[in-house]
Amino acid sequence: MDSFLLEIGTEELPPGVIPGAAEELKRRIVNLLEENGVRFGAGEALFSPRRLTVLIKGVAKEKPSAVVEVQGPPKRVSFDSDGKPTKTAMGFAAAQGKRVEDLFVKETAKGDYVFVKKEIPAVPTAKILAEHLPEVIATLPFPKLMRWNEGNFRFSRPVRWILCLLGREVVPFSIGGVAAGNVTFGHRNFSEGPVVISEADDYEQLLESYKVIVSPQRRRSLLLEQLTQLAREVNGLIVNDEELIEETVNITEFPVPILGRFEPQYLKLPAEVLTTALRMHQRCFSVADRDGRLLPYFIAVANTPDCDQGLVRRGYERAIESRLRDALFFVENDLKTGLESLVEEERRVVWIEGLSSYYEKTIRLRQLASFIAESVPDADKALLDRAAYLCKADLLTQLVREKEFTSLQGVMGGIYARLLGENEMVAQAIGEHYQPKGPDDGLPKTVLGGILSIADKIDNIIGTYLTGNIPTGSEDPFAVRRQASGLLLIILENGWQIAVDELVQKGLELFGRGDEKVRDMVLQLLQERLAAILSEKGVRYDVANAVLKTVWHTPSEALARARALQNLRTSPEFSMLVIGQKRVANILRGQEVSGLPEPKLFVDEAERALWEKAREVEPELERMLRKRDYDAALKILLSLRESIDRFFDDVLVMCEDENLRLNRLRLLNLVRGLFARVADLSEIVL
Repeated sequence: MDSFLLEIGTEELPPGVIPGAAEELKRRIVNLLEENGVRFGAGEALFSPRRLTVLIKGVAKEKPSAVVEVQGPPKRVSFDSDGKPTKTAMGFAAAQGKRVEDLFVKETAKGDYVFVKKEIPAVPTAKILAEHLPEVIATLPFPKLMRWNEGNFRFSRPVRWILCLLGREVVPFSIGGVAAGNVTFGHRNFSEGPVVISEADDYEQLLESYKVIVSPQRRRSLLLEQLTQLAREVNGLIVNDEELIEETVNITEFPVPILGRFEPQYLKLPAEVLTTALRMHQRCFSVADRDGRLLPYFIAVANTPDCDQGLVRRGYERAIESRLRDALFFVENDLKTGLESLVEEERRVVWIEGLSSYYEKTIRLRQLASFIAESVPDADKALLDRAAYLCKADLLTQLVREKEFTSLQGVMGGIYARLLGENEMVAQAIGEHYQPKGPDDGLPKTVLGGILSIADKIDNIIGTYLTGNIPTGSEDPFAVRRQASGLLLIILENGWQIAVDELVQKGLELFGRGDEKVRDMVLQLLQERLAAILSEKGVRYDVANAVLKTVWHTPSEALARARALQNLRTSPEFSMLVIGQKRVANILRGQEVSGLPEPKLFVDEAERALWEKAREVEPELERMLRKRDYDAALKILLSLRESIDRFFDDVLVMCEDENLRLNRLRLLNLVRGLFARVADLSEIVL
């Protein structure tokens, strides 16, 4: 058994794509070995900014030989009535390099067929890898691809070397004009010449001696250890920033943390501004005391082993001084200007070309927020309106409109509102109204923030659809799926009884549009995202379908009905009830039925019994639905099972008499309508 090593050396890769590309490369190589029957042990994806590496231990030297049975033509055409082989059999044997005497008959699911046994010789693993690795590498998915020479080979960044070993043996292949060998390169600022790897197992240790820590887990561990130690030197702690840690690991081969300092006067800046200036512009970590107050220190991370740390520190300190000076200037000027005076200026700023300005969006948000508040108990409408009025003003502040601080939109609005003396609930709502910004972002914590976020997101979605920017299967440049999920999660988290169909209709009206096509597309989007959220919350797919096939437009009720339906699945009578509803659905499929049945047309006692039972339970069902007690509602529907079963046992629905047939269809339609107030049980998979 040998270790297999593949390293693709490149120019610096985009940090966001490196981990995924390395894992995908490992997955493909593991699949290649599995599909070819090559035994192997544990595999690991390694990477640095200039290399994607896969290291797999315990790889067999060859794919073992095997005896396989090759199926030929049917027996009936392979042998005549006397049992002698036909030309068909002889041709098959010759094609397989066998004699006719080697053929044998074997029974299959399709009848008796002729077979022959063939021995497949062992294949060296190196040969399998050399044959398939070019395609494995060439088809790795990246957001953007480059072509840097006259060939057609494309990759995320130019490929400069390939290291590929099985034990000590080079696996020979080439891509993009680069041949695989046993050579790699160390850190570009530490060693210029090639580094020969004699054996795959020497790779990690030897590279580290050339200042490349190729294991991301080890880089991360060392980085955190050094960050913690440097922060302790000033009696501080690193401000937790998982995203910055991940990025730093991805852009360094040998991280060298360096402690720096800035003037204490900049601690007057809001903490969010200070940490953003350090993080976004210089990729530096902030330092705080044990109470969470920021200290006038930062930690930069150089990617240059044995660098002059004093020189690097001074360079960072000068750059950060410039950033913080600008930020303080912007903040002081913005506070002098205030937010309210900027609202009128929104008229001059285009929100979506050809659709509206930010001022018009602000007006819509005020009306949407007021509309949503009607469905939310205890919402302070006056404070909500004030928050909606001011929430987009920070886009015109000097700090946010400067490219360096655009990520603080919304956040700075809340901070400025607080510093300018606005009500705390207003400030919180403004600061939260962009949340959640992504799958890892939290939801608004306040009622007003949640309402304002829903209003903003539904306005964004409708505006995007009105301009024809509909997301496709692979592209969603305006993140409408994320925004749809966000507004639904806010509704569900708070249990608000907000009807999204009414919300979409209101949004379209505020745009002055009655576009039914856009309305339907937006509702379809919301339904699809709701289905995904129900799945994430543990709701079975068929239960979700059963709920979404009925009136689903109040998401909180849809979730409550789905959970009640899942609880009912444990009842022994549930399957019989589902079977009955599937029969109802099958009979009514394609039928145009409306109106109530006429009792005077009932012929069979089972018809009358089902009618009377349905009329009996309807008021109580309606009462439970008003209370939103869906467990009780389903139990009421469960009480119809015996009457439904008896009806199907005793009554022929599709009889010849047209009046009787229509009356019986109306009765079944009535029953289906009762169930549809909770779920379409015909969607349940037993």
